[in-house]
Amino acid sequence: MNIILRVLLAIYAFFLTLASMFAMLVTIRSDILTDTYTYLYEEVLANRNPSIVMFIIASIFFCLSLTFLLSGFKPEGDKKAIIKYNKNGDIRITLNSIENIALATSRKLSGIRDSKAYVTKVGESVSITVKAIVLPEINIPLLSEDMQVKVKSSVEECTGVQVESVKVLVESIFTGYKSSRVE
Repeated sequence: MNIILRVLLAIYAFFLTLASMFAMLVTIRSDILTDTYTYLYEEVLANRNPSIVMFIIASIFFCLSLTFLLSGFKPEGDKKAIIKYNKNGDIRITLNSIENIALATSRKLSGIRDSKAYVTKVGESVSITVKAIVLPEINIPLLSEDMQVKVKSSVEECTGVQVESVKVLVESIFTGYKSSRVE
């Protein structure tokens, strides 16, 4: 929950506490309710401006109530980790950990100069994208297929997380020097 919702929740809780105290007072002295009703009917609702202000305040509290009610129905899933459950509890494996495994595996392959890995959560499985810079005179389709197989098996063996897909993007071929081309 972000800071704005927390502040609104605190304000809402304060006014709800006042309303609860009023309800407790009414159970002790019922004439308070009739006096309040008479005041609201004769003084506030008889004039147009206080009625509008009262309607706006009631609308704000209604919207806040809906906001807090609906915020409780957000999905429980953790977007930055895969959760595995076993008889002893749960295990959380962060996407960053899976990225590091994919990165280490891809960099071990001969023909790879540098690589970067990105992991996306897809339900209870992951999708991995590896961006690589390859050495010259390497068979790119064979290297890419080998990388896909090894990254997938390495991640699945180390983490137990199902890998839905491994995408390989060859960004560049390493030439040994930086070119400064003008576009």
